[in-house]
Amino acid sequence: MSFSRLIKVICLILVIALAGCITKPTNEKLSGEKLTVGLQSTPSSALVIIASDNGYFEEEDLDVELVEFTAGKFALQAFLADKIDFAVVGDVPVVLANMNGNKFSVLSQTVSSTSENRVVVLKDGSLPDPEPAGYFLSKKRKLATSIGGTPEFYTYNFLKYYNISPNSVEIIAQKPEDMPVTLTTGAVDGISIFEPYPSISEDMLPNKTLTFTIPASVYSPLYVLVARDEWVNANPDKATAFMRALIKAQRFIENEPATAQEIVAKRTKFSVQQIKSIWSHYKIAATITPELMQYWDAEAEWAIQTNKSQSQKPDFSKILRKEFLDKARAG
Repeated sequence: MSFSRLIKVICLILVIALAGCITKPTNEKLSGEKLTVGLQSTPSSALVIIASDNGYFEEEDLDVELVEFTAGKFALQAFLADKIDFAVVGDVPVVLANMNGNKFSVLSQTVSSTSENRVVVLKDGSLPDPEPAGYFLSKKRKLATSIGGTPEFYTYNFLKYYNISPNSVEIIAQKPEDMPVTLTTGAVDGISIFEPYPSISEDMLPNKTLTFTIPASVYSPLYVLVARDEWVNANPDKATAFMRALIKAQRFIENEPATAQEIVAKRTKFSVQQIKSIWSHYKIAATITPELMQYWDAEAEWAIQTNKSQSQKPDFSKILRKEFLDKARAG
């Protein structure tokens, strides 16, 4: 890669990170009937982005403002701090927050499946074509990931699937937007993160990286929409209207995928080409799949085993409020 192209890519990452900081709300929640939704700036939030951009929330008499974050766990942190009203977040932070005593409702998934997470590593000249186990067991490697989010659980499953001892890998906690540059400088040997950061890293290091994945059947990160219990209970009609707006967005995405990609690119500040290149990694839908509960149970066991939570595995069906999505689909 040329020096000028490297500078352009680095500038793009800095713009994305800065945008995430600038758009974070203040410590005071917006007053009145406005509803604020925190989201991760990737296609995982496409339903909410399209519903906002196409005016579907307004059609349902909802005043909605979107607030971008570089990771869903940061949106959830703002939600739990009472700074925003909703959050689009991965399945793992929801489990950890619930097990730590936080109360909220999950209204819907925003993707029914995704293959967005990948492990991208620097090539090792002494290992021309290694398998994951061979690469990570040849010497101790530094692997950056996002702790407390779906990438960390993906990394756990990755190491387990390939029989790689966690003791042979040094896990480095990093923000997603920092990982491509860190990998480029050689400060870490690899990154385990969601798109588009793996693709950005590959673009920055052409022919200098290897990509490893695990089968989607092992773990495929999901994203959900969380809302406040008190708001949902006090506003069941509005909760149903919110779901109707997401259903409209899903239909638009199915019928006009190219236009939807352009809208998401504009909102997330990634290029249309980048969004199109990763679009197939996401199955975007307002739904509740059986995998969600299965993942939550597995993640709760993982949280207990790794001392991320001292509580027993809760009954996650109590936070799942599917009735509003069902009513919205029924018309």
